[in-house]
Amino acid sequence: MRNSFIQRKAKVRHWFKRWRWRPLLGLLLLCLTVRALPYLAPIHSSDIEQNQQAIEFMDRNGLALGTLLTRNQENTAVVSLSQVSDYFIQAIIAAEDKRYYQHGALDMQAIVRSLLEAMQAKQIVSGASTITMQLARMLDPSPRTIPNKIREVWLSWRLTAGMSKEEILEAYINRLPMGGNVYGVEAAARTYFGIPPADLNLAQATLLAAIPNDPTDLNPYSNWQELKQRQAYAINRLVADGYITRPEGDQAFWEKISLQPRDRGIIAAPHFLFFVAQQLPQQHPAVVITSIDRPLQQFVEAQVQQITDSLAPNNIHNGAALVIDNHTGEVLAYVGSPDYNNPGKLGRNDGVQALRQPGSTLKPFLYELALEKRLIHPNTILADIPTHYPIPGAKLYSPLDYSETFYGPVRVRVALANSLNIPAVRVLEQVGV
Repeated sequence: MRNSFIQRKAKVRHWFKRWRWRPLLGLLLLCLTVRALPYLAPIHSSDIEQNQQAIEFMDRNGLALGTLLTRNQENTAVVSLSQVSDYFIQAIIAAEDKRYYQHGALDMQAIVRSLLEAMQAKQIVSGASTITMQLARMLDPSPRTIPNKIREVWLSWRLTAGMSKEEILEAYINRLPMGGNVYGVEAAARTYFGIPPADLNLAQATLLAAIPNDPTDLNPYSNWQELKQRQAYAINRLVADGYITRPEGDQAFWEKISLQPRDRGIIAAPHFLFFVAQQLPQQHPAVVITSIDRPLQQFVEAQVQQITDSLAPNNIHNGAALVIDNHTGEVLAYVGSPDYNNPGKLGRNDGVQALRQPGSTLKPFLYELALEKRLIHPNTILADIPTHYPIPGAKLYSPLDYSETFYGPVRVRVALANSLNIPAVRVLEQVGV
């Protein structure tokens, strides 16, 4: 009996030694399988391409005409990493994910640190989101719950499976929330400083790199002091990571920074800007240089407004003007209505593009041809009276003037000056079609 017991005990030990690693191996295999799945569904940069961008328009001399936002009313633009100041790239990495190039989609070192700090303080002290995880959150924004966090990790793995570090970083800086409806470093640099992101100096770059941490409460126009505190953090991180020296950081912090006027919107030529925006290809630059001459444009806008105001007692409330360089065909000024922002007077209707009956436009040519053929003279008397023309297979044609009144006998010059229809039809009858 004792030998039998010893044998059974030995078998149990042997079985335990043989099988005790299998759960661990199974768990390891499961983890490897889950980690490999993202490579079956990678996300490439072309899959998350930003098609909707704001467009900033400039006149022929580089003066701003205005910015058209995206359909979602966002001011956003796309640039490559090579078009962005190194100061900004370094600052955003130092402030948001200093080990970006040393880890994958997740930073396990930061996660462990965050968990230890949370256990000690019994509350969340610091996050462990990487730049890749932040990009995933931008692509699929959702409330911060455990299931959504798992989705965020999954999306981060898929991004890492299909994109390089540079591609992820480029997509990230072009989507950063930069206060208000401004998104991306390109739109931010032009909105706040009026320069392209390649021209950002250290002070400007660290200021912009501070905004994404809390874009609502770190808006440069409304929370300057809070933004400066976060800028100091970004500068300290740059110093700690060896990007800059302490004297360089101090100089950047105390440098005077001037902001562009707030909410510039459309400065001039709104009808023209919307017309041009419809002609642009899907892949277009963030800044479009036009042929418009802004001083001339603003002068013509004022003239159209003044003339229509003076004619308002005669029930004339609309007008349009187009100024073209006859030698080049370039549009120098384009005014579609007296006031684009006046919906009561249909200000958004574009009088330059509007289709109209060409009849009155042809009258000067009609009279010129009749004069050339000596069918009429400047003092010829024409009858502006009720007139009827039978049209085969159609109703009787009875032309009327715009005033729906008749002036009786009028000279040619009076008929042309007042754009009278009945005298013009009489002359057309003589000239022939």
